[in-house]
Amino acid sequence: MWRSLWRSIDRFSLQHFKYVINELRAIKVVDRHNTDLVIDLLQSTVEIVTYGDRQDPRIFECFMEYQVLAEFVRILKISKSSRIEAQLLQYLSIMIQNMDSEYAIYYCFSNDYINNIITHQYNFDGGDLAPYYISFLRFLSPRWNKFL
Repeated sequence: MWRSLWRSIDRFSLQHFKYVINELRAIKVVDRHNTDLVIDLLQSTVEIVTYGDRQDPRIFECFMEYQVLAEFVRILKISKSSRIEAQLLQYLSIMIQNMDSEYAIYYCFSNDYINNIITHQYNFDGGDLAPYYISFLRFLSPRWNKFL
């Protein structure tokens, strides 16, 4: 009986992915109080999607159904933190670079979400964000060229 109470959660399960997405959707304001939580949710999302692309197609179907890239764009818009912006760019770079499925890559580029992320008004004054932005563009270009 006690073992069932202390079961570990499979971080790469569809159920956990839906939980993470719902937590991300529940965020209405990004400030200094929840920055770490937002970064953790973004990281978990990308890790699960990357895993799902190779291991469980239901995860990517859920990614599309819940329009997670739209959530990423929304988080960019409500956040004024270059720390969030840098992490989001880094996580997206990792996700896109590690996607094997042509279908998944096509989806990411087809709905203008990536364009919205590229054209977002970033604050480059701090100096820390520019390398992440440039790396993001560098990771995108080989994938982008496949679909032109």
